[in-house]
Amino acid sequence: MSKHFKQDWTPRQDSKENPARRNQTRRAFLALSAGALVALGVGAALAQTPSKNDAASTNGGTLGNDNAAKTPAAPDAPNDPRAAQLAVDPNAQTEWNYKNNGEKIVYLTFDDGPSKNTQRVLDILDQYGAKATFFVVGHDPDHYDMIKKAYDDGNTIGLHSFTHDYAQVYSSEDAYFNDLDQIAQVVSDQIGYVPYLVRFPGGSSNTISEKYCSGIMDVLVNDVPARGYQYYDWNASSGDGATCSTDQVIQNSCAYDNYPNIILLCHDAATKDTTVEALPKIIEHYQALGYQFQAIDRTTMVPHHKVAN
Repeated sequence: MSKHFKQDWTPRQDSKENPARRNQTRRAFLALSAGALVALGVGAALAQTPSKNDAASTNGGTLGNDNAAKTPAAPDAPNDPRAAQLAVDPNAQTEWNYKNNGEKIVYLTFDDGPSKNTQRVLDILDQYGAKATFFVVGHDPDHYDMIKKAYDDGNTIGLHSFTHDYAQVYSSEDAYFNDLDQIAQVVSDQIGYVPYLVRFPGGSSNTISEKYCSGIMDVLVNDVPARGYQYYDWNASSGDGATCSTDQVIQNSCAYDNYPNIILLCHDAATKDTTVEALPKIIEHYQALGYQFQAIDRTTMVPHHKVAN
């Protein structure tokens, strides 16, 4: 409130004036003047008095609307247009596409990184103007910074597993989500949010999980999407999950020329040197056929295997 409006607007009463000498006209005049001044003063004071909500604003939000004060502030969104599209959101109404869109696109997917090989993969992708998707694990904290590097290069980050220990991950539904939450935190620490993309260890069609918890995959393929995630299997494989030579990886990976959308399973773990060595030839093969190399997003074809446990 300004200094002007802090004064008392009650009219002054002159105690020296003899009331007996007032005639009726003067009394009426004074009464009218006093009423006008009171009205002016009260109106001005009210105009300058901060409202309850204004008081909250000027006092850092500690006053005013009780509900607003008790509601925690939303975290700052990353300054990144991809965050809204790629962040996990249980309320998102996504029209998933389970069929190819007819366009010639290769979606390279790399599991089990980051590792010492991740930077090598990124360098090759950059050389060819290609993008990929990395389903990461928590094995190698020394290379967690590669998650951010891959993301900043325009690639997509997905969640694979923190431990990738089948016995632990598939021992129960709670164990699975505990593991998922751990790798989600690793990724969030690097890129500022938890992505919606998931790849089950061994894929949704794995049978090894039955050894630890019968029927768990039937449960997870429903509960994972219910929490706002989407899981991605693959429709093409480099075969590098086993021991393969560079030539074998190339041959395996380049066998899908008749697929419009290719979701190619690869690995960028520390032991997968042959995959890195094969990557240039794989990219050259498909680019020569008119394919583009893109990262997965919500518009990408979603490949789901038949669940076997």
